[in-house]
Amino acid sequence: MIRLLRVPSLLVWLTVLWVALWGDVTAGNVLGGLLVAIVVVAVARPTGVTGLERTYFRPVSALRYGLYFLVQMVKSNLIVAWEIITPGMSLNRAIIAVPMHTSSAGVVALVANSITLTPGTVTIEVIEQPTDDGLIDRTLFIHVLHFLGVDAVHRDVLRLERLAIKAFGSPDELPRLDAELAAMLTGKDVSS
Repeated sequence: MIRLLRVPSLLVWLTVLWVALWGDVTAGNVLGGLLVAIVVVAVARPTGVTGLERTYFRPVSALRYGLYFLVQMVKSNLIVAWEIITPGMSLNRAIIAVPMHTSSAGVVALVANSITLTPGTVTIEVIEQPTDDGLIDRTLFIHVLHFLGVDAVHRDVLRLERLAIKAFGSPDELPRLDAELAAMLTGKDVSS
């Protein structure tokens, strides 16, 4: 039953976004938005984009993600502002590779974009490599202005990924991520 509602709900959502972007609820805007939504869904389906088929949404966890992201953004803004108003160059830059634990391209995109929106960090690239079991391993390459160590960057990104998985990902992906985070906090080496 839910499978039958996926495409119609995607069409409704895209239509609502269209009308919101125009800022005027008229019959023409609604009809135009519906036509655009139908074209987008028709074009996206053959390319393998699955729309809402593998999407989870947990509102409380999504709120936690949003609040955590806002706090991190405020902290980063304050650090970057301090760098700007203080003389001297105390930047310690680095590019770090951080493997993701989720198979969801949407969750990886959310984490990558959240990193880029946070001052002082930019996601440079996402590398995708197919695995033997048919999944895709994704690794983020992140440019960091205030590099304090590889473990610190990994820990921050994995915390963000954990919150994103709890809000929008599959709960089956959490145990492996939690094990790696626990090992980082205790200082043990985890090999997979």
